[in-house]
Amino acid sequence: MSFDRCRICGGGEAVPAATISGCQYVRCAGCGVERMARYPAPREIAGFYESGYMAKRDDNPSIHIHFSKEYREAYFAEKDLTFCDLGIEHSGLKGKRVLDVGCANGQFLEYLKRYGVEAEGIDVSKEMVGEARKNGLDCRVMELSDMQGRYGLISFWDVIEHMTAPREALVKARTLLEPGGELIVQTPCTGTISGLFGDKWLYYMPVEHIHLFSQESLFRLLAETGFAVVSWVRFGSCNPKGSIPDLNKKVIDTIAKRLGIGDTIALRARRVEN
Repeated sequence: MSFDRCRICGGGEAVPAATISGCQYVRCAGCGVERMARYPAPREIAGFYESGYMAKRDDNPSIHIHFSKEYREAYFAEKDLTFCDLGIEHSGLKGKRVLDVGCANGQFLEYLKRYGVEAEGIDVSKEMVGEARKNGLDCRVMELSDMQGRYGLISFWDVIEHMTAPREALVKARTLLEPGGELIVQTPCTGTISGLFGDKWLYYMPVEHIHLFSQESLFRLLAETGFAVVSWVRFGSCNPKGSIPDLNKKVIDTIAKRLGIGDTIALRARRVEN
């Protein structure tokens, strides 16, 4: 099997991880990141996000619902819990510049507004940014690499897995952070649960999800790009609401979180000074 060199570590050795709709994911022997064996071309990625991105999620309701108005209150409750798990105080963000990378339709900016925190967002999807701007949110179509300025907090909510160059994105984020500034990253996390589900793991989503990190590979990349992890939490068990009885889901999700093996990781990292 032939595949591209890893864009995280540059390694050329990898083993098969999963095959989804004819697309191969491999696990890099150098850094442990699971990635698309053949990286999608820029035009393929642009086409994906510019031609009815929301409609593309209809085949995966557990993903699509996150962008709906009906999900907003549940989303806010999830963020309350994650902020608590990570030890982040909303009051500590007031007066700081906050940038949400991959802001989608602006739900995180709307969430912060509830606590009197102003933020701005960027995304590559014109469709998503258009939805956010309809709601009066400060969002624009922009690549992270083109951003300037200084921020106290930068967030990557479920976005680093979409990036073709995560290392470069983290390096750029560090340059945008003021001394002592912090980064929030949430992303699918490979490990026990993804291994058990195999090809059926929900987060193997070709073109959309390009890099899928283990906890170890993500922590290593953060350290290499100038960040120190302050706190983290793992949650989720690859059982979307409605797929199994609610009580069973609650029990399994609780066990996954308490054991630290959930298939989503959220973390808080601080810029390290040279």
